Amino acid sequence: MKCAALYNHTNIRGGNRVYPCCRFKTPIQTFDGDVGAVLHSEEYEQLRENFTLDNPNCAKCKHEESLGKESLRQQFNKRYPFDVSLRYLEVGFDNICDLTCDGCWDEWSSSWWAKDNPHLPAKQGITSTDEFVNIPDTITKVVFLGGEPLMTNRHRKFLQSLDSLDYLEVEYFTNGMHKLTEEDYIILSKCKRVHFTVSIDGVGALNEQVRSGSVWSRVTKTLDEISDTFDYTIHTTIHKNNWHGLPELKEFTKKYANWTTNLLTYPKKLDIINLEQCDKNELIKIVDGYDIPNKQYIKAHLKGDA
Repeated sequence: MKCAALYNHTNIRGGNRVYPCCRFKTPIQTFDGDVGAVLHSEEYEQLRENFTLDNPNCAKCKHEESLGKESLRQQFNKRYPFDVSLRYLEVGFDNICDLTCDGCWDEWSSSWWAKDNPHLPAKQGITSTDEFVNIPDTITKVVFLGGEPLMTNRHRKFLQSLDSLDYLEVEYFTNGMHKLTEEDYIILSKCKRVHFTVSIDGVGALNEQVRSGSVWSRVTKTLDEISDTFDYTIHTTIHKNNWHGLPELKEFTKKYANWTTNLLTYPKKLDIINLEQCDKNELIKIVDGYDIPNKQYIKAHLKGDA
């Protein structure tokens, strides 16, 4: 058994932490700025040699595969070969974010750190990476994570540092609170493909509640501006605090082309598996009655068919 992510991909986050993918809970090495060296480290070599889905960091892929849902590992294996070459880079240059979303924490949000440490200067909670050097020209896909990538210019500076963009797929994960600049539109027009994943976990007040700090009118305006120009997906993370709002989300997303859902499984306290049985039954009725994306996976998860 293999995972092509270990041969083609890395995830670099604020604090110079390197993860084999976004699902790993612990970093495997410290980033020194040299992007081209990451996959050739001793830590990556050991992971490739000893890979198993029994690794606790691979639990979500193992769980998905046990339920018949195509896992992230299987998606990587379909798309990428098993030779060591960095083709897909995920990067969160920092944890700067203006939201404190349910299920998130200070690694991904400086605002969560500030909320948890109200008597300390907020700047102490910001983590960032070293400047990137030795960026391989083998990279064909870049995903900008957060914090919130549109709150700083580092995503733009990264793209400007590349010799060519016509071969590059670019994706942003955004909370929808920040507009693209004219400079962004110009540089993104040079890329092979641009995709935005806009995180929306409820409609109106519910989104503002579970994604604290968000303003619904700004989110919808940003979504409309993005959808006018770029490929996009509305992404909903389902958990204990927002499952009841899925019917309204279904109605809201009818005027948009793409909506997908996933389940929050960490932290465990917000996992819908911990709902009361009456609420589980109601959620199953909702996902069936409203044809919620990934409904078979949601139902299998609720029933504990792992």
